Amino acid sequence: MRAFGSDVRKPTLVAVVDLIRERGTVSRVELAEATGLTQTSMTNAIRKLSEFGFVREAGKERISRGTPRRLLRLQPDACYMVGVQFDRFASVGVLVDLGGRIVIRRELPVVGARDPDEALPELTEAVSDMIDASGVPRTKVRGIGLATYGPQDRDAGVLLTPQPTPAWRGYPLAATLSDATGLPVVIENDATAAGIGVQALGGASSSFAVVFMAGGIGGGVIVDGNPYRGATSNGVELGHITVDPNGPACACGNYGCLDNLSGPRAISARALAHPSLGSRLALGEDELANFLAVGRAGVAGDADAAALLETSIRHMATAAVTLVNMFDVGEVVLAGGAFTGFGGRYRDAIQDRLDRSVFVRHVHDVKVRLAERPEDAAAFGAAMVLLRSLLEAPGSAG
Repeated sequence: MRAFGSDVRKPTLVAVVDLIRERGTVSRVELAEATGLTQTSMTNAIRKLSEFGFVREAGKERISRGTPRRLLRLQPDACYMVGVQFDRFASVGVLVDLGGRIVIRRELPVVGARDPDEALPELTEAVSDMIDASGVPRTKVRGIGLATYGPQDRDAGVLLTPQPTPAWRGYPLAATLSDATGLPVVIENDATAAGIGVQALGGASSSFAVVFMAGGIGGGVIVDGNPYRGATSNGVELGHITVDPNGPACACGNYGCLDNLSGPRAISARALAHPSLGSRLALGEDELANFLAVGRAGVAGDADAAALLETSIRHMATAAVTLVNMFDVGEVVLAGGAFTGFGGRYRDAIQDRLDRSVFVRHVHDVKVRLAERPEDAAAFGAAMVLLRSLLEAPGSAG
C-alpha cells in the first residue's frame, strides 16, 4: 500500500477530510482559516489527498476582489471503510464511503457466550457477505474498524478481559480478523468510536462527552477535537464509576457501579426476578432485548417497567454529572442501541439534572442530545477510526 508522505503532520489530513466532509465544498483559504494551518501546510495536505484521489476540484467561488477561489470536495467513491460494533448482545456492520454515507448496513452475529474461535469465523463470513452485497469493488475497501468493549490493548489489537469467556483475554482479535478477511483491522473502544463518528459528521462542539449504552455502559470524551486516550486508551470507563456506594459488588472490584445498576444486564435481571413482569413481557435470555422490551413497556405505561426504567435513568444522570464535572465539556451525546426508541427519556432527564447540578452550570450551558441513529453510532465511528489510521500512519494508506 502506498504511503502518505511524512511532510504532512499526522492530524492535518484527518482535520482536512473531516472539514471538507462537513462543509461539502470549501476553498483552501477557508480550510486554512478553519484549521489554523499555514497556506504551505494546507497546500501540502491537499496535494497528498489529491494524489490518492480523495479530493477533487469542484468549480470556483467568485469573490469581490482578486482571483476566484478554487473549491474542493471529497471524492466519495475513492475509499470505503467497514465499521463493526461487536459485543455480546449487539453487533452491527456498516460500509461507509469517504463522504460519510452508509452504503450498506447489516445486523451481524453477536458474540453471545462463545469463544473467539467459534464467533470470529461467523463474523468474518457476515462481513464478507456485506461487502459483496454492497457492490463496492473490494479493491476500494481499505480495512475494518472494530468497535468493542474493554479493557483492550488498542495497539496490539487484543482484549484484556475474560468476557464473555476466558479465551477472549489476550486473543489476537485484530490479527485473526485481518488474516481471515485480507483487510487491515484496527480496534477501538466502542464509546470512543461513537464519539469519533459524531465528530466526523460535524455539528458537535470541539469538546464533548459520549455516554454509550449497548450490551453495557461506556463513556468517551473528545477534547479539543481529539479523543481522550489516557495512559492506555482505556479511560472514561463510565460503567464502572460508583453511583451508589452501598450498591452491589462488581467483578471489577468496585461497588455500586453504574453498569450494575443502570445497564441492560441489571435491568434485565430485575425484570426477570419480578413476580410477573418477565412473563408479561415474554423476556428471554438476551439481556439487551429484555432491556429494550422493559423500556418500551415503561414508555407505554406499564408501571413496573416504568419504575425500572426510571431507576436506570436516575443513576445514568448521576454519572453524567460526574462526567461533565471531570472534563468540563459543552455537550453530552447519547449513543448505542440501548437508547433506541426511548432515548429521549434519558436525554431529558440528564439535561434536567445537569441544569440543576453540574458544577459549571453558571459558567456555560451543557447540552444533551441523542446521536443521529444511535444504534449505528459506534459502527459508523469504527469506520472513521479506520480512515483515521490510514491518514495518520505513513506507510499504511494508499
